[in-house]
Amino acid sequence: MNDKESRSADMLHALADNELDAKDRERMLDELDRDPELTRELCDIRRVKDLLNYAYPLEEPAAAEEKPKGSHLARAAAVVVLVLAGFVGGWLLAPHDGASPDGFRLADAGHDPARVLLYIGDSDPAKFRVVLEKARSLLEDYKARGAEVYVVTSAGGVDLLRAATSPVAGEIKVLKNRYASLRFVACNNTLFNLKKKGKPVQLVDEAEVAPSAVSFVVDHLKQGWTYVAI
Repeated sequence: MNDKESRSADMLHALADNELDAKDRERMLDELDRDPELTRELCDIRRVKDLLNYAYPLEEPAAAEEKPKGSHLARAAAVVVLVLAGFVGGWLLAPHDGASPDGFRLADAGHDPARVLLYIGDSDPAKFRVVLEKARSLLEDYKARGAEVYVVTSAGGVDLLRAATSPVAGEIKVLKNRYASLRFVACNNTLFNLKKKGKPVQLVDEAEVAPSAVSFVVDHLKQGWTYVAI
């Protein structure tokens, strides 16, 4: 992907997230009118975002050991990854073996309750505390299985990680110091939009930045991670 294509992809994700200002939005809509391929890519991105709204619940730790891979949760995860593999970024499922061009196979799809993406997209202090408690609980419950938890934020959810807005910065620091496998991720599309509006975008020290929250989630779903929306 060249710089122009990368920029277009970033703008499409920002448009899907409703994070463009009026000028950039109008310019992107003009490009969409002229380029059917861009229109298709935007539809794919929005399809993924809609699917992620149907996040499946986590199993209880004890049940996770007992339930077979063919449980309804595993099937739900496979359905999500099926559509992701088929539609995101122009990937096409091969007609016979179900493989995508990059080698990702539906047979590899699944969800791992010990590797979890916790997504938050709202600026809600109550949800901030919920997501931190959920992260702590998961890391404790699945400690024996090498638990990894990533808290992924976009839109209003980045207020969790912005130094100027986070009401739980102290709790984040404590958790990060306690759990090396806990990561906090902010969407750069959101930060870029906030910066253009003149709002502070400095993050707490424990945070890192991903170019796009949607792409970050999709990449990890392909690797078998579980997605949970808060």
